[in-house]
Amino acid sequence: MVETVVVTGSRLTPRGFSDPTPVAVTDAEEIKISGTVNVEQLLGSSPQFTGSQNGGATSNVVPGGTATLNLRGFGAQRNLVLVNGRRFAISGADQTTDINTIPASLIKQTEVVTGGSSAVYGSDAITGVVNFITRDDFEGVEISAQKNWDSHTTTPTYNLDLTVGGNFAEGKGNAVFSLNYLDRGAITRRQRGDWTYDQLTDGCVTAASFSKSKAGVPLAIPTGSTCLAAGGKQGLIAGGSGDIPNGRFTGVPTVGSSNSNPALDAALIAAGLGGLGSRGFTYDDTGTTPRPALTPQDDFNLGPDNYLIIPQKRWMLNAFSHYDFNSRMTGYLEGHYSSNTVNMQLAPTNLAGPFLFNTNNPYLSAPMQEVLRQLDLKEVGTTTVTTGTSSRTTVAGDGLAVVNVGRRLREVGLRQNNAERNVFRTAVGLRGDLGSVSENFLRNLNYDVYYSYARTSQTDHQDGNVSRSRFQAGLLSVGGAAPVLNIFGPNITPAGVGSIVIAATNITEAEQQVAAGNISGEAFDLPAGPVDFSTGFEWRYNSAKYTPDEFLRSGDVVGFNPGQPTGGSTIVKEIYGEARVPILADLPFIKNLTANGAFRYSDYNLKGVGGVWTYSVGGGWAVTSDLNFRGQFQHAIRAPNVGELYGGLTQTFDAATDPCSNRAPVAQQTAAVRALCIATGVPASQVFGAGVQSNAIIGNQSGGNPNVGIEKSDTYTFGAVITPRAIRGLAISVDYFNINLDGAISQLGGGLNNTLNLCYNVVQSASSEFCQAIQRNPVTGEIAPPYFATVTNANTGGLKTSGVDFAANYTFRTDFGIPGLSQESRFDVGTDWTWTDDFTSTPVQAIPDIKNHCAGGYGPTCGQPIPEWKGVTRVTWRTGPLALSLRHRFIGEVMSDRYLLPKRSGGVVPDLATLTNPKLPAQHYFDLSFTYDVLENVQVFGGAQNIADKDPPVLGSANPSANTYAATYDVLGTTFFLGGKMKF
Repeated sequence: MVETVVVTGSRLTPRGFSDPTPVAVTDAEEIKISGTVNVEQLLGSSPQFTGSQNGGATSNVVPGGTATLNLRGFGAQRNLVLVNGRRFAISGADQTTDINTIPASLIKQTEVVTGGSSAVYGSDAITGVVNFITRDDFEGVEISAQKNWDSHTTTPTYNLDLTVGGNFAEGKGNAVFSLNYLDRGAITRRQRGDWTYDQLTDGCVTAASFSKSKAGVPLAIPTGSTCLAAGGKQGLIAGGSGDIPNGRFTGVPTVGSSNSNPALDAALIAAGLGGLGSRGFTYDDTGTTPRPALTPQDDFNLGPDNYLIIPQKRWMLNAFSHYDFNSRMTGYLEGHYSSNTVNMQLAPTNLAGPFLFNTNNPYLSAPMQEVLRQLDLKEVGTTTVTTGTSSRTTVAGDGLAVVNVGRRLREVGLRQNNAERNVFRTAVGLRGDLGSVSENFLRNLNYDVYYSYARTSQTDHQDGNVSRSRFQAGLLSVGGAAPVLNIFGPNITPAGVGSIVIAATNITEAEQQVAAGNISGEAFDLPAGPVDFSTGFEWRYNSAKYTPDEFLRSGDVVGFNPGQPTGGSTIVKEIYGEARVPILADLPFIKNLTANGAFRYSDYNLKGVGGVWTYSVGGGWAVTSDLNFRGQFQHAIRAPNVGELYGGLTQTFDAATDPCSNRAPVAQQTAAVRALCIATGVPASQVFGAGVQSNAIIGNQSGGNPNVGIEKSDTYTFGAVITPRAIRGLAISVDYFNINLDGAISQLGGGLNNTLNLCYNVVQSASSEFCQAIQRNPVTGEIAPPYFATVTNANTGGLKTSGVDFAANYTFRTDFGIPGLSQESRFDVGTDWTWTDDFTSTPVQAIPDIKNHCAGGYGPTCGQPIPEWKGVTRVTWRTGPLALSLRHRFIGEVMSDRYLLPKRSGGVVPDLATLTNPKLPAQHYFDLSFTYDVLENVQVFGGAQNIADKDPPVLGSANPSANTYAATYDVLGTTFFLGGKMKF
């Protein structure tokens, strides 16, 4: 919203709209009437922000449990979070700030600078700065309590705040203490039900059963035909993971194939597997009768037990104090401690990959033992099977056979991660007035010098993991005894579970120290007014350390993803300066014309960075009191964080499409792609088959690179502010923005899906670095443990976005009200919109012709929806002690990147009829709220969000979680809040 005075975009004393940097302001009233208890939820609805997939209440991922902000869609690591203009605390190796540590009850206002600000605030401010300004001068006692709940599950969230403050030393000092308790209940996808219960995937369904939000009836497509030709429609099916509780076994040649022989064919037919396909076979519940596995009928529904909303318990203590030693010196102190406990919950772990079995396994029928014996006899040479930390070999006739296993270990129980995060921060400083050197030079000088120390410690306790090496050992006979594990059907015993299950504890520590000093004032006078300046220094130390459990460190773990230790630090020493120069004033059509400039020199202790400059130039032209123009150019940088530099290899599983599977668009299943699939390890018989990708997510390994350098960005903003005197109470701002980032630090190819696309659809060379990064199971061709795509960090890509921000406020009064309350009213109307004209990612800047134009798109490549239009409007009616407010939130329509990207790049464009829900419609959410002053110091407030109970757009295979983009759209339907506040 437009505000008449802004401060965050500059360290200079504000002089109204002469400041060139646009700033969006959210005040404490907006936090209250929106029912906000987690600040990131409110800011995430602002049009300048994009959903943060791995940060917030819907982030059921590990590592996770933090809340982050994603300004302009460039990622949480590219916007800087401040509290009272100072860096706060980092949560880990990515050096982002956990917004869970920001006390909502103490926020006076939040200011968002929507453009690069490195020259003013240093590294990380590529897309801008989010500055939380807190109440630090408070007298009295204030108690507030609030309850939030949703209409479908009635799961509560409780929030309690106690704030105590007062003056001391005859008014020379003030101290404020605030205590917060938050308890957010968990909501599983089973509890929410409806569109989120099933794990939905793309598929062909009967035309009569087609639905945009629910699973249809699968339709089998005859060989050589298509879904449309068979009378079906591309829609949603109840799918899930191919790793199932009864076990799915692959790698066995089909009858009559070139990989089989007559003896094996006969054994398969005798075992009832004459119709075996690429999905392999599974067992009935007794574990004695095998049959060909079917998809999606046999797939495991991952949805019901996964958290849709993760539970959180938080205790937080904040303290602010200042004391005037004399008229020229004030000391101040800030203290923070918070304890956050956040839990994540996932479906039981799955274990997949090649394993050895005794051919005379007693749990198998005689015909199946014969199948294994024939597999053993047809082995050629020596085969090595590696499982975790152990390796075994097998040769023909040794009584061992290799079979690929896809087993969901339901007997082990759900995967659960308990994250306990403690944050401590303190800042101590002196500020004051230095006076003036003379009447004409260096006047009204002010200083501010401070030191801050922050430390974060997180301990993750995990349950539901198993050891891969122990699993393999449990499959084999020891001394002729029956194997410990019977994985055929749901038949693992408690003793078997005990032999493979492992608990894990991981520790993350992060530290940030800042020492800074600043002097500001008026340098001298020009005819148009004083020249304002600010100059100073800053020293920062960041360190982070991640210590995984020994099982996660060794890679001998299945469940939560293994990873290597991370540890390192960065130090930077900086000097900076800023000036505002008045050029003309009080002339016709020039009420005020100013120029602004800033610089910062940063010296890093990193060999890939060294010394770097950032700078900005800009200006403001106040034509009259009604019209002001402003503009700025900023050259910003971001130095690599500890994780990007020193992060150990970590396994993750991300939503992606394997171009060698049947999930790839039909138009892209070409002869050239087929040949490349074979060249990169997919058996010819499996290409474009369902077995190449049995899950919607694909495993990949990523890690740091100590040689990565800085990211550089150039930002242009130009706009106008209109405050017409003829319409009192009206303020309008319009600002164009253009941000261009080069040398983006990202995974190889810009991420997993980009790497797959570059390998198979763009570069199309098996020797390229993108294809070489991909490892496949030699039997099935699948990218699944222990075979991964490895995408480590590099300064490889580029990002660009441009558009226009619109904001307006209008306040007016009327002479009518509600009888008995008031005879007059005040109306406050505010609206804030962003039009995104361009959002382009260049995965590899060395291949500049390959660009992903994502404005108006979503999907595995573009990520979270990036609508062309997004906006928020609020109308509030105040009469006497009552205020009623209506808010409208709008998210524009977006198109699947599987259609949008090839269309914009001139590639092979799939028919929309072959895609599932390719267009996500525009979303309109309406919220109602009220406040009522019962007494002078007693207020009640409440409201309902999404009053129409609107469900989010539903996706199939492209969804990152819960069948939708939960970080962008409302997933709980109508939610309510009710609270009260009392001050005395």
